[in-house]
Amino acid sequence: MSEPATYPDTGVLAVLARMGFSLTLLAIFLASIAPGWLTPKLFQSHYLEHFAAFYVAVCAGLAAMPRMPLRRIAMGYLAFALVLSVLHYVRGGVPEVSIRNWVADAGGVMAALSPVVVERFRRLFAPRPS
Repeated sequence: MSEPATYPDTGVLAVLARMGFSLTLLAIFLASIAPGWLTPKLFQSHYLEHFAAFYVAVCAGLAAMPRMPLRRIAMGYLAFALVLSVLHYVRGGVPEVSIRNWVADAGGVMAALSPVVVERFRRLFAPRPS
């Protein structure tokens, strides 16, 4: 038997996934340092925007880094969100808002990772004999 074919790291989809990953991180960073009037309002809730931004970013990160452990991806995004929250606080933000921003970011991270974790858990079980 031959080994299953793997997708090359230089394939079009792999390159696009890494570009999407980079663009999501850049967009989140720029949105966090830009004045409020300059950032687009996509949802009614500011916290829902944080949740959605990190949900999309983690999905892009999972596609861009398929071999990286999930814990490392999660910790990287949570650290990135923490840095942005501290930056918000240092720039004169209210501490409660900075904490709530981080919680919304962390919720987006966990929501994006949960289907992957559940699928890996399901793979631990052998199929039932017919």
